[in-house]
Amino acid sequence: MAIYNRFPKQKEIAPVYAVIVLMVYGWTILKFNYHLPGWLYFLNLGEITSVFAYSMVTNLLESLFVLFGVVAIAVILPKKWFSDAFVARGAGLSILILALMMYTASQFRTLDYYPSEIVRWLPAILVLIAVIAYLLGRANFTRRILELFADRAVIFLYITIPLSLVSLVVVLFRLII
Repeated sequence: MAIYNRFPKQKEIAPVYAVIVLMVYGWTILKFNYHLPGWLYFLNLGEITSVFAYSMVTNLLESLFVLFGVVAIAVILPKKWFSDAFVARGAGLSILILALMMYTASQFRTLDYYPSEIVRWLPAILVLIAVIAYLLGRANFTRRILELFADRAVIFLYITIPLSLVSLVVVLFRLII
């Protein structure tokens, strides 16, 4: 059996990527809007647009990195464990991992508030996340909910992918000039 056969199909990857995009871009836009009123006092429109463009390019790379991790897990694990319910398990795993990352990021207020508890419990938390993601894909009710949510989230790809590509052109143009 070729390794190519172990990869999920594009119609299964797109909904999982959409869930990742929804969370990553949503988090960044939330943080961007939080900082925007303060930036208006000392940044001009071009600089704010530049910050937004860099944020979108970073989001593109982050979301592709997370997607690569989910697909790699699907390729490495036995087909029965992950690939049979790739959309549900991939979306569940992505939601849980990104929620952990967002929670950890929100704990870093200053260097004094280093979240050592999270770091100490990280292996146990990751095992728990893996078990929960597996169980989410096993139960029909949660599996259908995750698949419906992921399917509905695909609409955000029509907004974020062109926005990210335009932002990439802006960032490359700024680096060249």
